[in-house]
Amino acid sequence: MKFQSINELPLFSFRDCVLERFEQLDSTIRLTVEALIVLPANSQNSCFTESYAGTSTIRLTNARLLSAVKEGFRRYNADGVLCAESPDLPLSEVELAALLPQFTDCYLYEMVPEPSDSGTPSVYEIAIEFPPENPYDTVPTDSYRLRVCCDKAIVDWDFYRNRLQE
Repeated sequence: MKFQSINELPLFSFRDCVLERFEQLDSTIRLTVEALIVLPANSQNSCFTESYAGTSTIRLTNARLLSAVKEGFRRYNADGVLCAESPDLPLSEVELAALLPQFTDCYLYEMVPEPSDSGTPSVYEIAIEFPPENPYDTVPTDSYRLRVCCDKAIVDWDFYRNRLQE
């Protein structure tokens, strides 16, 4: 890969990011993503503008999944009255193992580092949402938050696509 950013996940934006593949290999978690935005402060961004990276690989080395939660929801009517509510549901190891292969062509909308005193190992919260079957549907879909502990977060990509148009 031509560009490599190490431990700079806060210097990327995931607002348009599509997770193409989630792989757990021994002690490495590898995510293949599309439409990752490289922010101006990133060490690999010499243009100093928000730019899309080409197909990118995020590798979390010496990683392990700590926990996973299916996010709950609250639904209100037009008058602001609560109509339905579902709490967050923690996933068991068996449920999580069955879910991981399904993380393809879904949205990776957040990778947030948790504050740490020592700096290593790092803990990241990864937020993933499945797209609706009908792209024009506004009904909420299933979303999940994974907590991952790792030594390094390495992002690799070969080229920049273009600058972000706001």
